[in-house]
Amino acid sequence: MTHFARSRQAETLPRETLSSPALMFLYHRVEQIFGIRAEGEALKKLDARVESICGHSFVENPAAYEHALSSQENVFDIAQEVTINETYFFREGAHFELLMRSHLPRLAKLGRPIRFCSAASSIGCEAYSLAMLLSHYSKTQTQFEFEIDAFDVCAPTIEVARGARYSSNSIRPDGSGWKGLMDDYLTRDGNEFVVSKDIRSSVRFFAHNIMNGIEKRYDVIFFRNALIYFSAKSRQLALDDLAEALLDDGILFLGVSETSSADHPLLASRRDDGVFYFQKPGRERFANPSQAESAPPAHPPRAGAARPMPEIGARAPRESELPVDCAKVAALLEKSEGRDGAAQTLAAIANERNSQFLSGADLASAAVYFISAQDFSCAGRAISFLEERNSGAIPPFLRGECHMLNEKFQEAAACFEKSISRGKDFWPAFYRLALLPLEGDGIGQERMARLALESLGLGARSGYECFLGGFSTDYFKIILERKLMNKA
Repeated sequence: MTHFARSRQAETLPRETLSSPALMFLYHRVEQIFGIRAEGEALKKLDARVESICGHSFVENPAAYEHALSSQENVFDIAQEVTINETYFFREGAHFELLMRSHLPRLAKLGRPIRFCSAASSIGCEAYSLAMLLSHYSKTQTQFEFEIDAFDVCAPTIEVARGARYSSNSIRPDGSGWKGLMDDYLTRDGNEFVVSKDIRSSVRFFAHNIMNGIEKRYDVIFFRNALIYFSAKSRQLALDDLAEALLDDGILFLGVSETSSADHPLLASRRDDGVFYFQKPGRERFANPSQAESAPPAHPPRAGAARPMPEIGARAPRESELPVDCAKVAALLEKSEGRDGAAQTLAAIANERNSQFLSGADLASAAVYFISAQDFSCAGRAISFLEERNSGAIPPFLRGECHMLNEKFQEAAACFEKSISRGKDFWPAFYRLALLPLEGDGIGQERMARLALESLGLGARSGYECFLGGFSTDYFKIILERKLMNKA
């Protein structure tokens, strides 16, 4: 559970999660990975899917669940259990009409390929609709080149999009003039419609999770009818990414029902003939040059990006032994899931002058973030730096987390045992050992589960849960107690 899960007392959880550690874990993990709030039935299906992948129930082997949900090989396929893929050609056609009427004339004069993105593209109808519109406009109005990227977190839907074959349900009469355009680019083949080769070749489809950011810059982004499923915090993170991904004067289209929920300082709300959208004003649009210079950056850099440390002159240099304040770790992980601080910490490690001002919490939270992002190289750098400056239980535990998620269970066990030797109340290490899938008769794990409960009692108020997803200690007690009940 290497992603940080903040307290959610005010959030209404699906009823099923309250009595099931597996569903509770999956609910928070899905929100952390995909940004969305999954319903109870979807969680049950996901639980069955992950259990079939792991060959274990959650109580039997939480580490296997964590690995399955952290594995890049699985995460895009698992997404289909918790995402909705309702779409059809030229859905919410007013957006396409506005694009053609008010923005393509300006964009076509840029003298370079225009960049478009269909985010959360589902099975591809939106991206192909956009390609049809652009191809038609370029042939009949002003000739220009364009690029279209289309991504979705659900890998199976991307394969459907690449296949470019659709049922009649994807073509719905809405009273617009798009049918004539579709007739030019769709060919009937039995009960299906096939997208023409030239339109297929103009769209690049790929699986991608928007919660991991958008690296490329675009003139126009469609991200429609997805934001409504996001949690409040994830919605803001997604808007951060979308704002960063837009070029100056770039256009963002959200779903009709989502516009009112979007509020971002870098996105100006626009209305044109009753159609709402967002635009990212260029720096020249600021009132004066000094405003442009002081305007906030579009988005903090991604983990690993070269970014100088913030003003640190007021901080005292570290002592030789660098303690880790768990409350500060939790606070750092609370901010943008820890990614911003992780990027700063990594940059500081590479800078000898700045590295002396890093705290133990900076390093520990960066390690937790990179572990959760499956970036074990960066995690290793943060852990190694901390190991040289902290002789306590936390560095070997973090090293064990890396081994565990790489399915090196013996190496992980050795690290967790080392952590225990350094801190008898550091219950996360006992917890991991109690549930790590090691060969044996189970007696050792049962004993470790009992020791984990004792250790949890000793360190319950120490804030160590920030290293295990941030759930309350009661949550981990339930899992350990059920582990013991299964052994009885």
